[in-house]
Amino acid sequence: MALCAGIKRDGGRCAVVVGPSQAYCYAHDPARQGERKRNASRAGKSKGNGEIAALKEQLRKLASDVLEGKVDRSAAAVVNHIINTRARLLEVERRIKETEELEERLEALEAVLKGRNAG
Repeated sequence: MALCAGIKRDGGRCAVVVGPSQAYCYAHDPARQGERKRNASRAGKSKGNGEIAALKEQLRKLASDVLEGKVDRSAAAVVNHIINTRARLLEVERRIKETEELEERLEALEAVLKGRNAG
């Protein structure tokens, strides 16, 4: 059972098991550095946090406007329903992205296992 030859940030050796034809795990493989960088870039560009912050601000303003009598309560209830729907859609979108990422990782693990079985 071979371990990754990579060194962790704390200076310790990586403990991830790798296939017989591999020296590094995904996180330490120099050949996959570009892929890791692209994945990190995509994650950094994710709009989820900004959208959630915007929804929170809309709810805060809506509550304030209702309390001050600027917005009718029945209109505020409809707007609140729409905001909740948007929040649920963001959660569905997050789950889809998470599932896609997990599928990619699973495919990579399956490729490692195929390499082990072939070797």
